Amino acid sequence: MALLVLVLLLCTYATKLLADHAAIPRGVSITNLAAENGWEQAATWNEASWPPATVGTPVRPQEPDAELRAMLARVDPARIQANILKLVQFGTRHTLSIQNSTTRGIGAARDWIAAEMRTYAAAANGSMTVEVHGYLQGVMERVPFPVRISNVFATLPGTAKDGRVYVISGHYDSRVTDANNYSDDAPGANDDASGVAGRFILFTAIDELAFFPLPHFLYPFR
Repeated sequence: MALLVLVLLLCTYATKLLADHAAIPRGVSITNLAAENGWEQAATWNEASWPPATVGTPVRPQEPDAELRAMLARVDPARIQANILKLVQFGTRHTLSIQNSTTRGIGAARDWIAAEMRTYAAAANGSMTVEVHGYLQGVMERVPFPVRISNVFATLPGTAKDGRVYVISGHYDSRVTDANNYSDDAPGANDDASGVAGRFILFTAIDELAFFPLPHFLYPFR
């Protein structure tokens, strides 16, 4: 009951905010509105900083530079879709699903992801390495029997000497509403096959920039 009351209060507050701060008419500057309405600090903020706030820093939009445009030009939407569909075709990628099949279950998905990442590693002339780390998880809540859990890692060493490490992660497992139902299909196209496919694209965008002083990249998938 308390949770329902809280939700209703939040909805009421959100409605009031929308009423108080209606959409900005076309051609009207938020800085002018800020000055007219006395919004603190907002009068010096960029138009991108909407709605006005007193925390954080202003959002300042910027055009992508030539390097970023070149990377984006290499993104192939058809390849992203194909990778998502491939992951969906494994039926379910539930952590407790079968691991000794080449066509169904989380084991098949794990092996395909590792193989796919190794093709990117080969294209990077050996600068990227791929490993599969696993451990045996014992019985616990939502794990009714011991199961092997595997993480797939790709590492791209950088040339920058500042010690930066960028970790870009995702998960490749999937599930249905019942968390312990590991037999029914759980395609998980958006949770998180699309995330895995999107990270694959980063390999193609970055591998040709090895001559830039890039930081260290680590791509773990669990």
